[in-house]
Amino acid sequence: MRMDQRSAACERGAIVSLWGLLGLFLMKGTVGWLTGSKALIADACQSAADLVGTATSYFGLRKGRLSQSAAPQSQAQPGSSLAIVMSAILIVVGLEAGISSIRAVAEGVDEAPGWGAVVVIAASIGIREGLVRYKRKRDNECGIREDRHGDNRSDIFASLTALVGTSGAVAGEMFDMPFLYVLDPAAGLVISVFVVRMGYRLTAGVLRKSTVCAIDEVDSQTLLESVQRIDGVVAVEDLKAREHGHYIVLDVTVRVNPRITVAEGQEIGLRVKRHLTKRFQHIIDANIHIQPYDPGYPYKSNHQDEELSTFLQ
Repeated sequence: MRMDQRSAACERGAIVSLWGLLGLFLMKGTVGWLTGSKALIADACQSAADLVGTATSYFGLRKGRLSQSAAPQSQAQPGSSLAIVMSAILIVVGLEAGISSIRAVAEGVDEAPGWGAVVVIAASIGIREGLVRYKRKRDNECGIREDRHGDNRSDIFASLTALVGTSGAVAGEMFDMPFLYVLDPAAGLVISVFVVRMGYRLTAGVLRKSTVCAIDEVDSQTLLESVQRIDGVVAVEDLKAREHGHYIVLDVTVRVNPRITVAEGQEIGLRVKRHLTKRFQHIIDANIHIQPYDPGYPYKSNHQDEELSTFLQ
């Protein structure tokens, strides 16, 4: 189906990003260890942080695609647990990289990293930019909202910092200026702050995210107006959203004429669901709850039963 195909296409884009980030992490970590570049090792940690963020997004996409036939919402979410564990590890690794860089700056640096570190950093910037553009293109094709926090470019910013620090240290060796060697661990210290920050945001985001998330006021009003225009809907009582990666799942309670049959009420609910999932591409599913409309609530004594017939649509 169209919705399933859209979700599967987005999953494929996320998988490409996952493999690309994993390759960057391994390449940066290996070369950083061989050349002794603390900036490149810290940059590898930043790639790992981006990898965890992309993996969390992928699990959200997959869970959202399977939510229609999955178990109840109270079921455990292994993707969230894995994200918490990996984010905590990132915080520890980022702190360790920062401490190591501080120690190197305090004790002094005797030599600059090799040229291989500069080449790998420059190549990784190009590769990461390609991954960002690819994922953005796939997201646009699938109708996914853009990343609200802009974390998909944090790896590039970290790599630019590493490139400046490592290039400065290598230039110090070329021009016999040993005091420039400190630029490499200094860049590693800056990048470690990026790593700790992203690890904290990933952990806090998973812990803070409840079953229901807030909807932007403008988006909420647009959704409400769209539902209210559907034939058979008398009023919209409640509208809540649950995030699954870049997608959202809506829980909507609508009021209908109390004199219609159960089958007619279910048909109205199906119309609302089809309209929301087709009209708004970032809505992957909608749970519609049908309730009878009571025009006198909470003052039930203020109306007569005859008034209910005016709500037939």
